[in-house]
Amino acid sequence: MIKGTDISNLNGLVNIQLLKDTGHEFVIAKATEGSTFVDKFYNSNIKNAKALGLITGAYHFGNFKNVAKAIQEANFFKQIAAGEKPDFVVLDFEQQCSGDMTDACLAFLDAISSIAPAVIYCNPNYIKSHLNSKITKYPLWIANYGISSPNFTLWSKYAIWQYTDKGQISGISGYVDLNYMAEDFYNSVKRGEKKVDAIIIFRDPRDLNAVLKLSAHVKCPIISNSVPFDFSGIKRVIGIGPDADKKNYTRYITQMIPASQIDNYIAKTK
Repeated sequence: MIKGTDISNLNGLVNIQLLKDTGHEFVIAKATEGSTFVDKFYNSNIKNAKALGLITGAYHFGNFKNVAKAIQEANFFKQIAAGEKPDFVVLDFEQQCSGDMTDACLAFLDAISSIAPAVIYCNPNYIKSHLNSKITKYPLWIANYGISSPNFTLWSKYAIWQYTDKGQISGISGYVDLNYMAEDFYNSVKRGEKKVDAIIIFRDPRDLNAVLKLSAHVKCPIISNSVPFDFSGIKRVIGIGPDADKKNYTRYITQMIPASQIDNYIAKTK
């Protein structure tokens, strides 16, 4: 596991060197909250972390209650956060709300994913109360304290685990949140990998010529259904076949197109 911390204006101007000296390899800095608040230390926190070779993340504390407000807040966050080019971006979802908030969270995450790979921060209770499985297209930063391993639903794994909000590092004011990052997520952002926006899955090799034609039209890669692959985080996952065949594919499928209809689909979407 890779050690890291998240910081905000509540910590003042943080000496990032102290974090690096204590073995921290990533820093997640607050950038914005709602549609008006800007963390005055964001730019310096990210700049200083990058200068020391640390992985950087930027997060937004959401206040939205619906899709329209989510998009408004996402655009605000992008204006502030994008300039520092963080390695990944985060929606901090812990505001007071009611009902299922998945669509609003997805609207926010879809919008900010144009900056960098997007992640959602949440705790187990919020996951159970306000989210459904559609949200798992984005990696999870789970907040779960006082246990040896985090407990959560929907996702099969986490990208980051915030294991305490009472961390203390000599030279840094107040408590800091301490985290572990999964090695696969760390490696992906460290290499600057960005998941593709779309991918086509096919089952029947006889459909390959039609699939290649669709791939050229959509401008995305293809993969056989027999090949293990992590489709989480990909916005558009196209399966080849009738709707009834959807059950034979990954749960991340967003669209089914029969091979016999690919030419018609291309003609209609030119």
